[in-house]
Amino acid sequence: APDLPDRSAREVLDLIPAIVAKKLRVRWIPVPVEPAGESPSTGPLPVPDDGALRRIAGKVARASEQMDKVESVEASLLLDEAEKECRSYRFTESTRPFLAEIFLRRGILRLWEGKASDAEALLSRVRALRPGFTPDPALFPPQVLSAWNAIRQRPVPEAELLFESLPSGSEIFVDGERRGVTPARVRTKKIAPIRIRISHPGYRDAETTGQWLPGDTEILRFSLPGDRVARLGELLAGTAQGTGGGAGPLVGELSTAAGTSRVAILMLEKDAVGEGLRARLYAGRPASQDPALLGETSFPGGAKGVGISGKWVADTLALDGWPRGEQPGRPWYHSPWFWGVLLTVGVGAVLGAGGGGGSGGDGGSSGGTVAVKF
Repeated sequence: APDLPDRSAREVLDLIPAIVAKKLRVRWIPVPVEPAGESPSTGPLPVPDDGALRRIAGKVARASEQMDKVESVEASLLLDEAEKECRSYRFTESTRPFLAEIFLRRGILRLWEGKASDAEALLSRVRALRPGFTPDPALFPPQVLSAWNAIRQRPVPEAELLFESLPSGSEIFVDGERRGVTPARVRTKKIAPIRIRISHPGYRDAETTGQWLPGDTEILRFSLPGDRVARLGELLAGTAQGTGGGAGPLVGELSTAAGTSRVAILMLEKDAVGEGLRARLYAGRPASQDPALLGETSFPGGAKGVGISGKWVADTLALDGWPRGEQPGRPWYHSPWFWGVLLTVGVGAVLGAGGGGGSGGDGGSSGGTVAVKF
């Protein structure tokens, strides 16, 4: 049910199948997963090795040489390549100085072009990446020092992420912390990979991992895939409250996708009284009719409650005609008939051996005969 956290439900549902399987001949089939929606995603970012750091350093050094020659176009291209390679790796303490140097030299190039506002934005990123850095007046021209003094009066920039999703109103979680609902603008100071999760009732979560630098802006769009189990829980909860219905077609869809003609549905929800759980057991019906309620009960939480609920589910389904499990037959040597026959034959053999000395002369022999009737 929608009011029950998934973890609480799993603590019960993960244990019930083994209990029911001891009493009924059933096969548990996972709910077929719908195709996943599109969401921005990246794999784990590698950590730069020595070779990568040497390549980045070489590009930054060549860009500096081009700037000394006032070759701004070539220098800008080299800085672009160096930044692109830096971003292809996980941001670490080894790459942050290179990124700060790249933004610093880009800011100088913008000052050469007369774009003071763009230059100040780039220098602000340098300040965020290297908090203790101050341009040396002996190395930098007055226009760079003036721009640096201007940005010192402003707050350090952060990365800005604009979240959009279908459906709208989805919750945004950044590294496990709730940061609002879509559409929303979220800022982050973290210069390292962050984990993003978008969640909405009735839909499967969408997750991605990414990293952003101070001053970055990006729009992240998510399309959440539907969660058929969650939708079924909402429909059944509405039916129980007399405010819904229409779960039949969805049950039929799930049954067809799973390749079975007979299904049962166990719905758990918080008990209105106490801290236990309340369970409702439904059976699917043909022709896309709404599932039939077989019964409902309450049980305490914990291992004891799981045992009670599993037995109740098995007994209720058995009353509805679900096939009971066959009791495993005892080995033949556990049968009392076997031991009775063996004892009878043993007694007969003893009697026969004793009758051999009852009559006869020298060299004669006498035998005993025992008949055992069953």
